[in-house]
Amino acid sequence: MTILNKIACCAVGLIVTATVMAEDVKMFSDRTPSAEEMGELLFSKQPDSTPANIKMRSISFGKSKSTPKELPELAGKNQATAIVGLPIKFAYNSAEVMEESKPFLNEIGKMLALPEYTGEKLIIEGHTDAAGSESYNKQLSKKRAQAVKDYLKEKFNVPANRLLVTGVGESQALPNSSPYSALNRRVQFRKAP
Repeated sequence: MTILNKIACCAVGLIVTATVMAEDVKMFSDRTPSAEEMGELLFSKQPDSTPANIKMRSISFGKSKSTPKELPELAGKNQATAIVGLPIKFAYNSAEVMEESKPFLNEIGKMLALPEYTGEKLIIEGHTDAAGSESYNKQLSKKRAQAVKDYLKEKFNVPANRLLVTGVGESQALPNSSPYSALNRRVQFRKAP
């Protein structure tokens, strides 16, 4: 293995590690957070940690022919990203949002209507527990994320282009929980790039 390949492998490892550590899921299961609280978590501007009077230098090794295709996608996620997780409940085996979950979604809608966040976009991630097949759970989680998007569009007139949906199924269980735990049936929101 050449030195450039070793450096590329180390860089990929560091990016993956930084991505996992940078993503901080703030779960709200005991209370409904306010629109302002979620807006601050999701959209607060992180100050540049480099003082203005310090000059930085870097080393570039150019393009490597063996750079993995996943690298650009991971590199985009290298920034610290806050994630808000809400226990949005749906009717059994469906994407129908249950009435008890609407206060959570109403605060998301109010947040998106606040003047300081009207230009912001959200990624809505549907998650499931591990009951059922992986492919079914992925499909169901995407339908549930779409139901959340539809609710926000209809009730709060949020433009469709501000809401991106994805379904990750059972693939991202919460730390220290059983893959079958009800805690894993959730919807997460993060700032879209």
